[in-house]
Amino acid sequence: MTENITLEEAKRMAEKAIEKAKEIGIKVSVAVYDVNGHLVLLEKMDDAAWITPDLAMGKAFTAVAFRLLGEKHSDSGAVGRNFSEAQSLLFSLSLKYDGKVIGRQGGLPIIKNGAIAGGIGVSGGSPDQDEACAKAALL
Repeated sequence: MTENITLEEAKRMAEKAIEKAKEIGIKVSVAVYDVNGHLVLLEKMDDAAWITPDLAMGKAFTAVAFRLLGEKHSDSGAVGRNFSEAQSLLFSLSLKYDGKVIGRQGGLPIIKNGAIAGGIGVSGGSPDQDEACAKAALL
C-alpha cells in the first residue's frame, strides 16, 4: 500500500518550516507534494521573493521524483555533482518536467510509516537555511 501525505499533515509541516524561517530571520515559500508528484500545499510568507514559490515547488517535486535526501540535491552532494558534471541531463529533465526539477538544497522526501509519502521544498534563504527549514518541518 502506498503512503501519501494528507492536507492536514502538509499544513503542520508548512507551519514548522515557517516557524524555523522566522527564527533564523528569512522569508520563505513552502511547497508540499504527494507521493505521485501532485501539489498538496503551497504557502508564501509575506515579503518572500516572488520567485520562491516556484523554487520551493521544484525542490519538493525533485525530492519526490528522485527519492533522495536534501544534501544529495546540493552542489556538494550526489545529485548536484551529477547535474554539474552533466548539465545537459539537468537541462533535459528541467525541460521535460516544465522546469520543476531543481538540484539544490531545501527539498526533502517525506517518509511516513517507512515509505515515501511526498516531498517538501523550501526556498527563500541560503541553501543551508532552506535545508534547515525543510528538516525542521519533518521533525
